Amino acid sequence: MTDVTVLVALETRFVRGRDGRVHSTTGVDGHGFWRRYLDAFDRVVVAARTGDATSVAELPPVEGPGVEVSPLPDYSGPWAYVATRAALQRAMRAAIDDADVLCLRAPGPIAGCAWRLRGDRPFGVEVVGDPLEALARGGVRSFARPLARLSLARDLRAMCRGAVAASYVTADVLQRRYPPGRWSTGASDIDLHEDAFARREDVERRPRRSGPFHLVFVGSLAQLYKGQDALINAVARCHAHACDVRLTIVGDGRCRARLEALAAAEGVRAFVRFTGHLDGRGVRDTLDTADLFVLPSRAEGLPRAMLEAMARGVPCLGSRVGGVPELLPADRLVPPGDAAALAAAIERVAHGDLLPLALRDLAVARRYHVDVLRRRRREFYERLRTAAGDRSTASFRPRAVGEMSA
Repeated sequence: MTDVTVLVALETRFVRGRDGRVHSTTGVDGHGFWRRYLDAFDRVVVAARTGDATSVAELPPVEGPGVEVSPLPDYSGPWAYVATRAALQRAMRAAIDDADVLCLRAPGPIAGCAWRLRGDRPFGVEVVGDPLEALARGGVRSFARPLARLSLARDLRAMCRGAVAASYVTADVLQRRYPPGRWSTGASDIDLHEDAFARREDVERRPRRSGPFHLVFVGSLAQLYKGQDALINAVARCHAHACDVRLTIVGDGRCRARLEALAAAEGVRAFVRFTGHLDGRGVRDTLDTADLFVLPSRAEGLPRAMLEAMARGVPCLGSRVGGVPELLPADRLVPPGDAAALAAAIERVAHGDLLPLALRDLAVARRYHVDVLRRRRREFYERLRTAAGDRSTASFRPRAVGEMSA
């Protein structure tokens, strides 16, 4: 086999501008993100929900040399999923027919749809989160949440057992809950290039800022599983304890108005700034003004925003979920959803020495430099390419779901 096409199925959303070009809505998964798959494959097709937009200003394009999008219906929520399921399956079948091997970025119904329709095509899994945490009580409001939580976790376990290869964004946490059936690796999907890092000497010379203690949160406001509500409650508790903090929330989504109302109800609206979506440069500039980055998520894989903050030499505080304990020491971890514990941790850090924390976090971020992770990803991709070649010569026998390797 000379040319090999990989189909990547995932939960992200794209938008199509008036010129017909497809753009990333997050700023993270533009064309540069998908080029990494070209290290092993000749053509990358991304199957993702794609809607129309009147303005795509500053949103990076997804398609480019070697990378194209296979658009799926742009549904949102369980009722819309049921209504568009037949159309989703038709679109997914067409995308699969054009591919030699599948890469499922799971969990999620899109990856699950591709998995069920794969036929005899080999597949790999990139495990980027935990549905048991992401759909736990308090993070998502939906009548379908309990059933979806159990169903997605069951499917993810089966995918990992049956995959040719599995790549996890954590070093150990997700592997234990969703064990691989064959070869696996741990490789975050976060690329930290050299320009993402602050220099150690600059961090050491950074003066302690006078005035209010500045907290920064970066993340989607589409749902509350990032714990933004607990963070606002914690800010109110800090002020009740005469700890003068300010919070900047970077990100946007349908829960923004609800969070603004919560800040007003807690009496801290004047101390909480909502920036909306910022591009990469804007996020970095905001991080450079922070005393502490806080991510009190109820669910995580390995948080990109936290690693980006660590790379800037900003001390971090997070919740004890997903891969966060692989990044932070125990004394900077709090139970998810516990505003009182979060406020106490913020106050403790605010009254301590930030420099040792900043240097420690900067060193941890270095483990996620693009040069370190590229090798692990490439081996994962190469195993999928080899499986595609085996299938083309009829020597590949797809293993049934649940069948374990010897």
